[in-house]
Amino acid sequence: MNWIKDLTKKLKPKLENLFNKKSTLPDNLWTNCASCSNIIYREDIENNLYCCTNCQEPQQILPRKRFEILFDEGTYEELETPRLSSDPLNWSDISSYKDKVKKARKKFNQRHAALVAVGSINKMRAVVYCMNQKFLGGSVGIEEGEAFVFACKYAVEHNLPFIAFPQTGGQKMQHSAFALMQMPKSIIGLQMLEEKGLPAIIMATSPVAGGVTASWFYGPSVFVFAESENTKIMFAGPGVIKRTIGEDLPSGFQTAGYLLKKGFVDRIIHRKNHREELSNLLSILLNLEIKKAEDTTDAAEQNTVSPQQIISA
Repeated sequence: MNWIKDLTKKLKPKLENLFNKKSTLPDNLWTNCASCSNIIYREDIENNLYCCTNCQEPQQILPRKRFEILFDEGTYEELETPRLSSDPLNWSDISSYKDKVKKARKKFNQRHAALVAVGSINKMRAVVYCMNQKFLGGSVGIEEGEAFVFACKYAVEHNLPFIAFPQTGGQKMQHSAFALMQMPKSIIGLQMLEEKGLPAIIMATSPVAGGVTASWFYGPSVFVFAESENTKIMFAGPGVIKRTIGEDLPSGFQTAGYLLKKGFVDRIIHRKNHREELSNLLSILLNLEIKKAEDTTDAAEQNTVSPQQIISA
């Protein structure tokens, strides 16, 4: 049986090299849809504006990628938002919150969960505030709240419309009352836009929850859109609500499609149509403001125009 031992000695190194040989193929060729679980070739989903090629459901994307998709030729100016404390309470649980923020900053190359940029959408200049839910849950604390107000102020100072893409679990637990204070601050920011007669658009991207739902979707002059019927928009989770009211929740509860029927959402605009529909709406709104300035006799009547009337027109 010596011939078997000799053969084993010869084949063993070759077999080990065969199984230990590393694949030359990249490990990120495929991804799966968070909605239908379909396996998709990554290049195909990128060419489809990061929407599933099977069910067309928009997938989560980072702020800079959204800016590239939204703005003309993918060009924009990223604005420096105010630098504030990321950990005012020196929060610590299993590890310090400062360390978690440092890791997130390094991973995503942004200081906090929101980025602000200015650019053109079909030649219509706009200020855009965009959130990254993968940055520590996209929770809103001092920095994210101040960035929202900063973006509103910048829009007012430069006479530009304002668009926000929220994607968040709500207010930041680690900032406690400081995080809750960002809710009235954001309302004040939206009121500044309203007083200036500038459009304010909230485009919900799944998920949106907590204090952001309670404050950013405020006011008669704010347009509330969502990029999918399945976009999750909520204050508290469905389990919490079900236990509180003691009743089963209706089908589709807390989705943009359901909220559209109830009047909380004005319109569903798929990601593929963002550039066209947003620029058309901005053009209409800005023309209305020009007409209002020229014809003061109809000012009172024009002041009563609601988002629903503009959309239906």
